[in-house]
Amino acid sequence: MWLMIILLAILIALVLIVIMDTAMKLALMITTLYNYDTKKLFIPATLTVILWAVLLFGAFNSINTAMNNNAVELIFAMIFDHSIIAQYKTILIKPLLSAFLIGTLLQSFTYYTVNINYQKITGSVRFSAKRLIQKVTKKIFKKDILTGKNNAALSEVKRGPKKLTFVRAILTSIISVIITVLVCYGLFLLGNVLSDKVLTMF
Repeated sequence: MWLMIILLAILIALVLIVIMDTAMKLALMITTLYNYDTKKLFIPATLTVILWAVLLFGAFNSINTAMNNNAVELIFAMIFDHSIIAQYKTILIKPLLSAFLIGTLLQSFTYYTVNINYQKITGSVRFSAKRLIQKVTKKIFKKDILTGKNNAALSEVKRGPKKLTFVRAILTSIISVIITVLVCYGLFLLGNVLSDKVLTMF
């Protein structure tokens, strides 16, 4: 049972990372006019999903406390009966709005990780490992068994985009939040329509 829960949690996390990665990529294309590689956005997307998970968990705890620990039941009831929302409008809006405002601001800092040159870092690690192996083999075998240009400098990396500024990071964060909300809302509406069609079949 626990294994199924862990696998489901991992699946949900990966789906959210893919959605966030796509939203981030589109937002960065709008603000920087540069098409970032999907691999480069994996770490910012993962950090962003963790950030939103923490903030939404805090918002849920606040709502749950205000609803006398009946938030789950009441939220499910609101899905089927929209009139209930009016009774708890204030309780819902304050924590969620605070979470979205704080999340949008903090999310801009996670976007700064796109400025990290991962290719340069991995290149430095490979170069250092190569030099270490060269020294060890030279001491053991009394000769350099590595061929090629061992003392060559790191290969040049293709020039990437300009570094993301704070203003652009905030603008990108706002755009990606809008895209993510629209996608999630669209998926919710699609699921609602499909569920209604399935129910009418029976």
